[in-house]
Amino acid sequence: MQLPTQPVSRTEFIVLNACLISMVAMCIDAVLPALGVIALDFELAEPNQRQWVIAVMFVGMTLGQYFYGPLADRFGRRRTLFGGMLLFLVGSLTCFFAASFEQLLWGRLLQGIGVAGPRIVSTALIRDRFKGVEMAKVSSLIMTVFITVPVLAPMIGQVVLWVGDWRGLFAGFFVWCVGMAAWVWLRQPETLPEVRAFNLVAIASTSWEVLNNKPTMLYTLAVGISFGALLGFLMASQQIYQEYFQVGDWFAVYFAASALAVGAASFCNSALVERFGMRPMVLGASFFGGVWTLLFAIVNGFFPIGLTGFVTLLLPLFFSLGLCFGNLNALAMEPMGRLAGTASAIIGTLSSLVSVILGSLTANLYDGSLVIWMMALGFLVLAASYVTRLAGRFEAVAEDLPR
Repeated sequence: MQLPTQPVSRTEFIVLNACLISMVAMCIDAVLPALGVIALDFELAEPNQRQWVIAVMFVGMTLGQYFYGPLADRFGRRRTLFGGMLLFLVGSLTCFFAASFEQLLWGRLLQGIGVAGPRIVSTALIRDRFKGVEMAKVSSLIMTVFITVPVLAPMIGQVVLWVGDWRGLFAGFFVWCVGMAAWVWLRQPETLPEVRAFNLVAIASTSWEVLNNKPTMLYTLAVGISFGALLGFLMASQQIYQEYFQVGDWFAVYFAASALAVGAASFCNSALVERFGMRPMVLGASFFGGVWTLLFAIVNGFFPIGLTGFVTLLLPLFFSLGLCFGNLNALAMEPMGRLAGTASAIIGTLSSLVSVILGSLTANLYDGSLVIWMMALGFLVLAASYVTRLAGRFEAVAEDLPR
């Protein structure tokens, strides 16, 4: 069979890459309704242990991301992508057949290492084809399509639990990955513009060039901080909705409302970013989201909020975060055109490391009360605003230097 050589249409490119990136969201969000069942099935001693099912996958993704960049720059986007998918398939089977909680976590670790491939390669594919504001617009449109997955994934997970058990989720992940691999094989051509040497000296040199770019590193930190706030919510969401608010099977619906706020923000961003610019959009959104959350936390300290009040808090917060994600990634990748694969890996690795640490710490603050947990979310979003402002100062200094 002849491999594809012509670029797919802009629309198919957006949908394809949204589906590739959504592999991460699918294997997180579809599992959320099953965390309570998994905790009971394996008789976990501590309530927060169930959060490890999410955290360990992110640890695997963090560990795997750095290697996919150099591999994608040396062996091509397609072959690197297929390698990651193969690891993901092995991890899914390990989870499906897990006889203990420890085996399940090993499978999730493999899933995380594997899913890092589609995440990194997709970012490189976007940068290969677009740049500047156009890249930010495409990233936002991809996020808009992608958001249907976290909206639907918890509902899919809940349906699977109705008709079977949590192991069926991992069978579904296996089938999803096989379908994505077939789509890439048949439609997505190789986009690597220039093969780079694969040796330790070349990798170290390229990595140093990326790490030495202060604006890129600061924007990477901002990505990690803002995503850490989201991860802090994801890891504690099942306990908050199903145990604190007692919503039962309606968890998927309430979770979907939050995900839709991110999708709406991404759609709005694709239309607004060209007019206002990437950095001003991030600054305004993150400052508003942080202040909004802190105000709600203070109010909740005096007058505990109910389910309606909690959803009222989350929708503007998630809308703010949705305005940040695509723009911050585009800002971090903007100076990295010829180093897109390695830069994507470093940015993804460092931002994921920051988000896993901050998200895990934030989620672990949940002890049956919302106040301290909400305060942590607010401070994280405000911190993303500060780091973004600092990155802008370094950009301004760089522009003033003689060339």
